[in-house]
Amino acid sequence: MFAMTGKQGGYDRTERSAAPDGARSLPRPARRVARSLSNLATGRTPIPRHLGSVVAVVFFAACGVNAVMVAGNGEQLSRAAIELSGFSIDDIQISGNVETSEIAVLQSLDLDTSISLHGLDIDRARGQLLNLPWVADADIRKIYPNTLKISLKERKPYALWQQEDGSLLMIEESGNVIGALTEAKFRRLPLVLGQGANLAAKDLDSLLTSWPELSNRVRAYKRIDGRRWDIYLDNGMIVKLPETGTDAAVARLKSLEETRQILEREIAAIDLRLDDRIAIQLTPDALERRDAEVEQLKKSFKNKGVRL
Repeated sequence: MFAMTGKQGGYDRTERSAAPDGARSLPRPARRVARSLSNLATGRTPIPRHLGSVVAVVFFAACGVNAVMVAGNGEQLSRAAIELSGFSIDDIQISGNVETSEIAVLQSLDLDTSISLHGLDIDRARGQLLNLPWVADADIRKIYPNTLKISLKERKPYALWQQEDGSLLMIEESGNVIGALTEAKFRRLPLVLGQGANLAAKDLDSLLTSWPELSNRVRAYKRIDGRRWDIYLDNGMIVKLPETGTDAAVARLKSLEETRQILEREIAAIDLRLDDRIAIQLTPDALERRDAEVEQLKKSFKNKGVRL
């Protein structure tokens, strides 16, 4: 008879048959390790050259990494590893920013703690950019191996909204607040006052459609009771517009200006809220002179024996 010595699955069948009865054999991977160690110990497998040097280098490298981590310099080590990998963020391209500085963008993204292009969380970075006052929308793209492209869409200031304490806020046409007025170039924007004026400011463009030239003389628009507007002109006059039918009211005012130059007179306020009449309030000086003239007229008629 003959013995079968064929190998299957990486081990010798004769080895399994040679195991003592009742002895438990090691798992297959462990048997390989044990056999290799046994061969090294008995000299049947020669020790590779420079094995000791390699083990020593690995040992000292591990000790060095551990020392760096303990000393708190792990971040520098990780940065060096990322740079060596070729995926560090070396080029940042920013477009669409006019009022938002590049420094503000970089500070918002906090790239000092996320220098890997692969590890950058796009959704989180976009959310950080949307927290900037001027940024309405942001698009961030990774361009491998090392470029980050950022496209911004900024908000457009539409008007200034004056608060009760006198401070001015820049608002969009929708009424959303952009932030406090910071630059003199935005002082040319229309000025609105009153509670809810920011939300109603979108109607300013259609408020003087029947007389657009008048808008050049407007200093401020004040919202009254959340229903209508008072217009403050550059000469101090107040024009009180109705809640509805503003086009017809402005047309009547334009007719009076063309025929009687009413806006050039000493008038404090013109009330256009009623359809069938126009109420006029004189300035204090004009009212004083009018009262004096009326009193003089009464005396004149009294001297003539005429009763008023």
